[in-house]
Amino acid sequence: MYYACMQIHSRKNLRWSAERVISEVRQWRDQGQPLYANHIRKNFQELLAAAIRYYGSWQKALEAADIPYNEVRKYRRWSKDSIIREIQQLHSLGVDLSFRSMALSQHNAMVYAAIRPKYFGSWRAALEAAGLVSEEIYRYRSWEQGEILDEIRRLKAEGVDLSSKAMDETSNRLIATARRRFGNWGRALESAGIDYDEVRRRKRWTRENLVEGILDLKRQGVKLITPEVKRANPSLFAAACKKHFYGTWKKALKAALKAEEDTRATIATQSALVSAPSQV
Repeated sequence: MYYACMQIHSRKNLRWSAERVISEVRQWRDQGQPLYANHIRKNFQELLAAAIRYYGSWQKALEAADIPYNEVRKYRRWSKDSIIREIQQLHSLGVDLSFRSMALSQHNAMVYAAIRPKYFGSWRAALEAAGLVSEEIYRYRSWEQGEILDEIRRLKAEGVDLSSKAMDETSNRLIATARRRFGNWGRALESAGIDYDEVRRRKRWTRENLVEGILDLKRQGVKLITPEVKRANPSLFAAACKKHFYGTWKKALKAALKAEEDTRATIATQSALVSAPSQV
């Protein structure tokens, strides 16, 4: 919840210290308030004065709080390239890039620069210039908690790796939204009825153990056709179809059956050698 100006001015009796300055700066940032000096001077002049007293300048206080000064300057010189780089970096961090969220964040100067006619003319056009599909940005934005849980369960049923590392790489809009709604990804999974500890212990697939897993299903009597395998072991099916393994179920099955045939041939050869009469 943002400070109202009256609330800000009522904080004149704070006991200031270098640590308190950093704490207030970060709190101000986390609430989405602009951090350029003129805004602070108008709305929280005690903080600005304390920052200068303890750190020598507002810029040094920001740097002490691990906040890059160039990111908060009101009159930063923007270009199409710098806007695109900023959007791509924020996207990689899983930041909510919807217009409303960005306009209320500390990145609002970049947003308003992006929508100027000399740059992109609209936020949607800026997102697309950064290589992002605007529909994906807004896909999870308006979802209620129940819809997020349904999506998590759907991904689970398809055998998708639901570890936070994998989700950050492949579905960071979903995981970012879930973190906002549930507090963290583990809590979202638990709310969807999924054991987070089991997800974290998820088997790491290789070509070799995929082949062994397929043959194990065969030994169990499972028909090695897509619907049956997806039902019996969705995680194995999803991994086998990934590009860096076999790409399709057909290729994975072919590799497994060939490995089984090679093993049989090797055993047969070894048996023949053992049973053959020795030559004197």
